[in-house]
Amino acid sequence: MSECSLDEFRGFFLAKAFDVIGNGTYRKHIARCKDSGDPWAIAMAAHVQTMQAQIREVQAAVAAMPQTPNRLPEICRDVMMSAQPPVRLHGGSTVCSITGRRCNRCLDISKAHKNTPHVYVDPRFCFFFMLLWLCNKLEYVIRCFTRDWMDRRTEAESMASLCQRLQSELEPTIAKMHSLFAQGKRHVLATLAHHTSVNQYTPVLTSDK
Repeated sequence: MSECSLDEFRGFFLAKAFDVIGNGTYRKHIARCKDSGDPWAIAMAAHVQTMQAQIREVQAAVAAMPQTPNRLPEICRDVMMSAQPPVRLHGGSTVCSITGRRCNRCLDISKAHKNTPHVYVDPRFCFFFMLLWLCNKLEYVIRCFTRDWMDRRTEAESMASLCQRLQSELEPTIAKMHSLFAQGKRHVLATLAHHTSVNQYTPVLTSDK
């Protein structure tokens, strides 16, 4: 799949942000206007579908990973499903769950549940896991960002006014987030493709042709 354009990303960002401002009503508004044939709603709905497909591409790449003794596919899935980004560090020296080598100040991506084994990974994998989390949690990130933006507003404004102000104020942020998502998706897919190629098993016996 090709990379998403800035227009597609902007449409997705605004659809999710406006839905936060409208307390869940904007999504229904898009659906009604789309059914009525309004061009803007048709375009925005298409942008949302495009971005959802981009996210599913990353999810599919993780699902297709070959099973390995270090349980990397399971680690990736746990990171993707976590409510918090993988930023917790473990002080001191421990063993990396991926390489099996000892490392210092490892990234701690253990589950929060009790009686589950700790999972520590070498700090050099931080970039990959952070981008993996971002790609999968993009909508969550946008919604949290929008709520924080609204909490910093000091004046009471109408929904229409807030939507217009957000669109004008956050255009530079939207462009930066688009660039980060595009780069992150490329990095994650390239890393997973390399892992798959290295760990793909081939049959020992093959039929002669």
